[in-house]
Amino acid sequence: MREKMKKKYKLVMKVPKTPKRAYNHNRFISSLIEHQIKHFSEVEKSLLKPGQKLTDISKIKTELHASKYLKKMTARLHPQGAGKTKMVAQPSNAKKAAKRKTKRKLVKRKSR
Repeated sequence: MREKMKKKYKLVMKVPKTPKRAYNHNRFISSLIEHQIKHFSEVEKSLLKPGQKLTDISKIKTELHASKYLKKMTARLHPQGAGKTKMVAQPSNAKKAAKRKTKRKLVKRKSR
């Protein structure tokens, strides 16, 4: 659920959703992703504990393999966010009910 912006801005740009065709599991990785993987590999070397194996990044060829590796490394770098679940959109009736509850609270506070 998105919260409303508190400030009013003169120009607000609407960002279109990423098209589904933008991600393809079987597509070979781009040079940008390849460089990101190389940087993460350097970080992985510094995080290794004795007995752990380094991921062989030469085997990462597709976007699917790259996304799995980058997800794993991001979770290692930011453990506080690894277990968080994604927010699920509420049905429109639930949104309206939640909005009514907030309005009631505001009315009660103002009348005090």
